[in-house]
Amino acid sequence: MELSHIANANVFFKMECWQHTGSFKARGAFNCLQILNSEQRDLGVVAPTAGNHGIGIAYAASTLGIPAHIFLPDTTDQLKIKYLKKLDANISKFPDIETARIEALKSAKTKGFEFISAYNNKGMICGGGTVAIELLQDICDVDIVVVCVGGGGLISGISSFLKANNPSIQVWGVQTENSPTFIRWFENKEITPVKLLPSIAPGLSGAIEPETMTFSIVRDNVDRMIGVSDNDLIEGLKFMVQHHQQIVEPSGIAGVSAILRESSMLTGKKIAVVVTGRNISYSEFNDLVN
Repeated sequence: MELSHIANANVFFKMECWQHTGSFKARGAFNCLQILNSEQRDLGVVAPTAGNHGIGIAYAASTLGIPAHIFLPDTTDQLKIKYLKKLDANISKFPDIETARIEALKSAKTKGFEFISAYNNKGMICGGGTVAIELLQDICDVDIVVVCVGGGGLISGISSFLKANNPSIQVWGVQTENSPTFIRWFENKEITPVKLLPSIAPGLSGAIEPETMTFSIVRDNVDRMIGVSDNDLIEGLKFMVQHHQQIVEPSGIAGVSAILRESSMLTGKKIAVVVTGRNISYSEFNDLVN
């Protein structure tokens, strides 16, 4: 594989972009929805999302016969909106993801919906942990696992399982330089204010609940946090098309972008990188790579 050649290492992809719904999100969604009681199922669930979390929730809800209310920012990719409509989700739009989160919480309180956070939720974290189970089954002697980080749900689940089974495995998190919340919290070893800027990777961007349970898990289990620029992400998108004929969304490619950027540090290692999502319209993808 070309990435192995570039890094002078043995690099494997965990292609969560091939999952049902086009990302890893269905794992946690089923975890959360299957444990709801009959009253909760009848009332339905509400989820704020940049897209993939909502698709995962809507897919699980449709399968289980549960009403799903998905709160999106206005900038959501049209492909994701089309997918949500196919799943019969009830869609509401808001100016940004933080407004969507606040309104979803209000809706849960006033209408009785079950609020499902994409990351501050044990069911979502444990769903992410199943990725690590499969990784170790396939590559039991992996040295480094590279995972993208938004709210920290996926890396919390993966790192918890890996460290419990083999503390010598390193877990590296990757976040955008424009929205480096976990990078700063990790550096400071505490939750602090972080300046946020727009990014082409909405799934890795935006405000994170300061009370999130994922911070302490990341602090205790992750070995390194890496920042990647929007240009790094675009290079990752191009790389996957040119060398693997795979269209991946910017939020899903961050791990590959980090390896391209940090290749000199990886010589001789066995590395697994989680490619987390593919849900991007062709027009948006074309605009980014060109």
